[in-house]
Amino acid sequence: MTAQLRELLRMDLSAIDLHKGVMGLGAILAFGIFVAIFGDIGRVAALAVLFVILADQPGSLRDRGVGVLIITLFGAIISLVGIWAGPEHVLLASLLTFVVVLLATIAAGFGAAMAVRGMLLSVWAVVAISLAGEQETAIQLAIAFAGGGAIAAAIIWLRSRALPEPPIEEEAEQAARTLTEILHSPLGWFAVLRAAAAGLAMFLGASLFPEHAIWAALTVILVMKPKAGEAIAAGLLRSIGTILGVIVADVLIALSGGDQTIALIGFMVAAFAMMALQKVNYAVFVACLTALLVLSDQLASGTGEATAQDRLFATLLGSIIAFVAIAIGRAILG
Repeated sequence: MTAQLRELLRMDLSAIDLHKGVMGLGAILAFGIFVAIFGDIGRVAALAVLFVILADQPGSLRDRGVGVLIITLFGAIISLVGIWAGPEHVLLASLLTFVVVLLATIAAGFGAAMAVRGMLLSVWAVVAISLAGEQETAIQLAIAFAGGGAIAAAIIWLRSRALPEPPIEEEAEQAARTLTEILHSPLGWFAVLRAAAAGLAMFLGASLFPEHAIWAALTVILVMKPKAGEAIAAGLLRSIGTILGVIVADVLIALSGGDQTIALIGFMVAAFAMMALQKVNYAVFVACLTALLVLSDQLASGTGEATAQDRLFATLLGSIIAFVAIAIGRAILG
């Protein structure tokens, strides 16, 4: 047990990437300026560009185009429903989370590329819910997502013209090839459990942490994996990282005494470290991300301490729900 814990917490110092840290800090600051100028429309469009580019997987230009179309179209639809629902409509938000996570997890049975796109759409569903707005706002932001997807498609096309196509590796034979086979496979059971856990986490998160309703559900989505060992490790590292990040952020807020200078410096250091240390250890990445989120709220509204509390308890709640769902899955499947 001690050896397993030591391996879990092992730091891969060779993975430190200072260049990535500088680029990441610049991107985060640019994103903040962009959002300050263009508001939520700019935020959604910029995130759409990021999500669609991340969803671009190796393959023929035709297959990549289909992938871009899938995530842009479904991302816009999810934006419309999620933003309109918001955490205020708890049942609708929970139902949307359940449906999207269920379909996205089932999609993983059709290959690695679909698994990546499904994960991104699952994450986007809960992010969209956090951007709650009226019907007119939801329509505008859904259009903004589609516009961001179009920009990303143009970037991908230009990049494909400028750079040689990488060799396409043959994908390993899939155990399940048809939807019926997937639904009756262990992945089908896992999809139901993961979706139910995410929906429950959204319901409880919206009820207990209305200002940060999505964090519990997001934890479930990111932590739950088909292999129980990997899921438990991810949950433990995410919880440890969150605790450390909250402690660091709370200390900086206490030291600042109302002076935003310390919070601003801490925010910039956290942004740099989050990217530079991303692959050193997952707990380190989560600690930096948590400090970044807490200090961001402290700078924006002076509510960093409340955000830290919500972040801690919502993450722990999501991890507990994920662990219970995993235990149920093992009891069912053996």
